[in-house]
Amino acid sequence: MIAVAIAVAADESGTVTVRSVHLCCGACVEGAKGALDGIEGVSDPKADVNSKSVVFSAKNEKAAMKGIEALAGHGFFGKAAFGKKELAFPDVGTKKGEKRDTMTFTGIHLCCGACRKAVHEAFTKLDGLTSMEIDAATQTVKLNGGGMVVPDAVELLQKAGFYGKLAKAEKK
Repeated sequence: MIAVAIAVAADESGTVTVRSVHLCCGACVEGAKGALDGIEGVSDPKADVNSKSVVFSAKNEKAAMKGIEALAGHGFFGKAAFGKKELAFPDVGTKKGEKRDTMTFTGIHLCCGACRKAVHEAFTKLDGLTSMEIDAATQTVKLNGGGMVVPDAVELLQKAGFYGKLAKAEKK
């Protein structure tokens, strides 16, 4: 019985692979690896500019999710899997069809000009956008326009490999 319990525990550990992450420079790589530092059950983080991927070991699915949450908290996004099981990044909290004239995303990884350019290019595809303010120091992007579809904005940001928290709608 003891051998079975040890085998089951060992089988829970595995590799987490996150693909399509925005990694354009050494600072992005260090930021992604640094996001995973000190998380219990997470080890051996690697990030690669060429493959746009972050890979780490996790002792179980709970640790794997803590790693994903940490990457999101540092402004990174991608398609994640723990072995063969897909893992979801934290929900941004949008409502289907929700529209706003202004929206602000916080916590986006904006370490360099290439990061800022990638975010800018992603959001320029958003219908209704008239202006954008990117502040690398506060890791904030504010979008202004008319009737912008919030889930579309989130999707554009995430397709570019970034994660950002959506600030509550401003009161009119």
